[in-house]
Formats: sequence, C-alpha cells, structure tokens
Amino acid sequence: MKPVVELISEWDSYQGTHPDATVSDFCKHYLAQAEMSKGSEQLFSGLEPPDQTSAVAKLIGRLGAILTTYFKLALKEGDEVELDVFYCLNTIFHQGEVRKIDVISYNFFEQTTGIDLLNRLKKADYISERTDPSDKRAKLVQLTGTGKQLLFSLYQRLYFPAYLLFGEMSKVDIQLMLSLLGPIETKHGKILSENRTRGFNDLLVEILGPEMLNEVKRYQENQITRFAAKKEETGYSGKE
Repeated sequence: MKPVVELISEWDSYQGTHPDATVSDFCKHYLAQAEMSKGSEQLFSGLEPPDQTSAVAKLIGRLGAILTTYFKLALKEGDEVELDVFYCLNTIFHQGEVRKIDVISYNFFEQTTGIDLLNRLKKADYISERTDPSDKRAKLVQLTGTGKQLLFSLYQRLYFPAYLLFGEMSKVDIQLMLSLLGPIETKHGKILSENRTRGFNDLLVEILGPEMLNEVKRYQENQITRFAAKKEETGYSGKE
C-alpha cells in the first residue's frame, strides 16, 4: 500500500471513532501508534510497573525527583536557599498580590508549613503583607523589591537544572509534551487545591463515579495478577 493511501485509511479509521478530532489530534495519535509498534528501550533498568498508566506515573515521578535533586544541588551553590522559597516567591510574583491561603493551596503546602514559610519571608523583607479589604480575616502578600531581586537570581540558578534535564529535546517534542501534560496539570492542580482535606477514596468516587471506579479496580487486579505471573515465568527478582 502506498504511504499516502495508508495515511488516508488511518485517518478515516481514526475519524470514525473520534469525529471531533483535529488533524493535529490525528497526527499525535498516528505517531504514538507508530512508536508503540516499534517498541521501546527498556525503561527503569527493567523494573517496569504492570501497566502503561503506572509506567507514565513512575516516569514522571522519577523525572520530578531527579529535577528536584538537581534544583537542590544548584541552590547549594552560593547563598543557600530553600526550594520552597522559590516556589512561594514565584507564585506571588505571577499573581501580583495574592491571599496567603492561595499561595499555600497552589503549592500544595500543609497550612502550618506554608504559614511559617510566608512569615519567614515577611521577616526577611522578601514579601509585604496587608489585610484584605474585602475580607478582614484574610491577608494579602506581594513581593518587595528585595524579594524580586532574589526571585530573578533564582530564575538564573534554576534554569540550568531544567536545561540539563530537558535541553537536548527538540522544540517540537517539548511543545508536544506541554500540550499533552499541561491540561492534566491544570485539571488536577485545581482538584487537589480544592480538596486537600478530603479522603482519597471519597475523591475517587466523586471524580470517577462508583461504576467506573469498580471497573478500574477490576482492571487493576487483573493487570497485577498477569504481571505477577509473568514475573514468575521470567524469574522474579523481588524488585518492583
């Protein structure tokens, strides 16, 4: 089959199950299918989770841990600064003037930890604070000139860890990654910031619904059973 005919056939098949899809959506799908058919190099030195969803979670989790470690190493060079200080200053800078509780929620801090950090930043003259005119119980914070200077110096110091990890990726691949992961971060950042005090099982039921949750549980149990059986056949090492 000629490539152009094959492409048209694939598009026709894809549009049948995704009637509202764009050409961009199809291209992402087509390239992903091509990568899956080729297979991939062994991830995690062979310590792969039982399914793709868990593999994605582990990959993003490990990349996050690697990046955080690089960040902390970079912050030890020169005047040592806590990474959470950067997160707070960055949040306040982008929001201009913001309630303390919103800074804490956006960064997923425990409330006592966040309040303590913000108070230390105020004492060091990195942020200023005033009562919210619309809610006398709330406090608004914004960066001082000293706080902005510190933040801009941290931007420079923390660029290099990010470049070290992702700098070799092409702009196209980076944009693709942003377009795929960005909506997930937006969705779950909002969910988590609004539901930190709730139990996780209650959250699962509300988001997925009881029927879908039971279906996912059955799928998970089946995947783990198959995963364990496969490990036994190939020689289970006792790791993941």
